[in-house]
Amino acid sequence: MTGILNKAYDPELFRIQGHPLIDRMAAYLESCYHDRELPVLEAGEPQDLWKIWTDLAPDADLMDMLEPVLRFANRLHHPRYAGHQVVPPVPLAALGEMVSALLNNGMAIYEMGPSGTVIEREVIEWLGRKCGFDSPDGFLTSGGTAGNLTALLAARQHKVPGNVWANGLPAGMRPGVMVSSTAHYSIDRAVRVMGWGAAGIIPLPVDEAFRIDPSRMEEAFSAARQQGITPVALVGSAGTTATGTYDDLAFLAAFCRDHNLWFHVDGAHGGAVVLSEKYRHLARGFELADSIVIDFHKLLLTPALTTAVLFREGSRSYSTFAQEADYLLDPADRPWYDSAARTLECTKKMMGLKIYLLRRSYGDEIFREYIDSRYDMTRRFAQMVVERPGWEIATAPMSNILCFRYAPSGLGPEETNNLNATLRERFRQEGRFYLVKTLLDGRLWLRMTVMNPFTAEPEMRDILDLAEGWAGERPVSRG
Repeated sequence: MTGILNKAYDPELFRIQGHPLIDRMAAYLESCYHDRELPVLEAGEPQDLWKIWTDLAPDADLMDMLEPVLRFANRLHHPRYAGHQVVPPVPLAALGEMVSALLNNGMAIYEMGPSGTVIEREVIEWLGRKCGFDSPDGFLTSGGTAGNLTALLAARQHKVPGNVWANGLPAGMRPGVMVSSTAHYSIDRAVRVMGWGAAGIIPLPVDEAFRIDPSRMEEAFSAARQQGITPVALVGSAGTTATGTYDDLAFLAAFCRDHNLWFHVDGAHGGAVVLSEKYRHLARGFELADSIVIDFHKLLLTPALTTAVLFREGSRSYSTFAQEADYLLDPADRPWYDSAARTLECTKKMMGLKIYLLRRSYGDEIFREYIDSRYDMTRRFAQMVVERPGWEIATAPMSNILCFRYAPSGLGPEETNNLNATLRERFRQEGRFYLVKTLLDGRLWLRMTVMNPFTAEPEMRDILDLAEGWAGERPVSRG
């Protein structure tokens, strides 16, 4: 091999480029942890950033190309990042991701990625047992959306009469999925992907804490049947996206048993509490689920995207995609170590290595300490909010998500919404904090997700102080 390819694959060049890159990333972490003047994000506009990379000099070296990436990234490792549900990864997990990327072993069948295949199996059995499954089975996939779709495809195969995969739906049947009106949109999307349309979603009313209201489930079930919809599955949330609320999963499991429904738990965000002694009670009912989805890139400290799809009865994971592909899969055999027979992906990343490295290096204690501290801190912040005049919360936090807002006396509903929208934009523009917003019953709330392990009470107080100061600068019509 000669020329540019020889240079590109040169191990020595990799060493030369890699060492300073690791040093630079370590410096990035240090600045996030200790530089209080460093913004959480720099609010560049898309066209401005486009110009940076299109105008980059042709002879720019690796660090020249990467410096703008670091500058304009959301700094998740910054203690003032409290925006979306994405964890700042433990650096060791990022190193595992680098190894996986360089090896680039696919995992459709065992011989394509032997190491990744058996490591994934170990990870799945470990997490499945934590969920209370006696003989856990499942796999890792690319995100909660793919995980929820895969689980509902399994529900379709097992709860709809006949072989849907081979023959389609029985004539005249209109299946549906019962799900909270506050559940993640991926459930709605999965139902539509399966071809069941908007009518395939059976919305369940929620109570004042945004949990499925048990007293109204029979009514919703009967109403669906009267409309010609046959409920086949029910989805409970272990940490909704908007408020971090946990449904009463044990009650939902009993309802599913009584009505012959598949019980799926979307634990993409909050399912990780099975690793916490203090908060594990929130997962009561996990052991009764037919399937569970848990994201490692939310509360389990690993880079995105890595999601576990777990089945209480492992055999059910094999019939979801009962497909023949003679060039890759033996139709007469469905071994656990050939994942393409069970997942949406064919070429799948080696997802388990980064998780395995974390567990073997730090034990389960790293996850337990992280989850407990973030849930504790969110409860402490909620207390700080309600103790301040003019502030309110949407509901008491059950996880590390809190919806709160500034509502000084004398402001009407629209003015209060506008004030909090302005405050959120001010936070974004100044880069002092990264918060998001959400609407609940027509009211706009600031929404924080306490993901960073270094976010503490001083940061929490600063959020409230800054917001009050900015609100005082802003002329507001009252009434």
